[in-house]
Amino acid sequence: MRPKRSAAEAENEKLRRQVERLEKELARNKAALEVMGKASALLEMISEGAD
Repeated sequence: MRPKRSAAEAENEKLRRQVERLEKELARNKAALEVMGKASALLEMISEGAD
């Protein structure tokens, strides 16, 4: 049986999981911003064409 993890090891694992979660959230947010930017450009093109 493994000895009990030290407090530092437990904190390290907690922080690793937090970083992984935040990296996924950041990737989703970047993708959303990219889509919003493309939608904005498309709407601008459409509105210019309507003039």
